[in-house]
Amino acid sequence: MRVKRQTIAKSVAERLFAAEAALDIAAARIAELNASLPLARLDARFAAAIGQEAIATSAAAVMLIAQTREQMVITHAHLKRASDDVGLGQTAYGDLFKVVSHDQPAHLRVV
Repeated sequence: MRVKRQTIAKSVAERLFAAEAALDIAAARIAELNASLPLARLDARFAAAIGQEAIATSAAAVMLIAQTREQMVITHAHLKRASDDVGLGQTAYGDLFKVVSHDQPAHLRVV
């Protein structure tokens, strides 16, 4: 049963990491777009009002990605807690940095 749980946890972790990476890439691409819009306007010598709505909505998209990313970080913490709850707490699935929860006391373990 433990092997099956580890296999399932690994599959979920891979999907989580892929979602986190996709959000980071999306944030970077939107930031690149945001940087290019005012420069394009300047290069084209358009009036400041031209493209303002696009700049505003693209900036709003960055905020939405940031909020979505925050929710994924929280999801990551919840999944880590669930992994601990089912006895898979000592299994690593590829995190470089572990989620630190400040609302739970640290658990002692025999070394």
